[in-house]
Amino acid sequence: MEIVEIGEKIREVFENRNMRLTDFADELGTVRQNVYRIFKKRHVDTGLLLKISQVLGYNFFQYYVPAQSELVTNPTGDRAPAQEIQRQLELSRKEIDYLRRIIGLMEEKADLVQQLSKDGIVATS
Repeated sequence: MEIVEIGEKIREVFENRNMRLTDFADELGTVRQNVYRIFKKRHVDTGLLLKISQVLGYNFFQYYVPAQSELVTNPTGDRAPAQEIQRQLELSRKEIDYLRRIIGLMEEKADLVQQLSKDGIVATS
């Protein structure tokens, strides 16, 4: 995952919102000078980032969490690439199909043995 210059992202969203800087500062409970400092920051406290996200109506936390398609939690709780999960799923499906074929063959064999024993060809114990 790439390093995010969160202050720059905040500035971009702020500019797209066509909001006045003083209104933005007021809603954050700060002064204009601090907003300019935020725009220059690489890192922002999560509490402040949450407030900024709410004021601008934008989820800035998305830059810190991989997309769901990139990482998936497997049954053991580990995080693994989605491709690996897909590969494991395909292998599991193949194994299930193989086991179903074995069960089918065993049922056929049981039916055949049962039929032969009825005909008196095979002695059962």
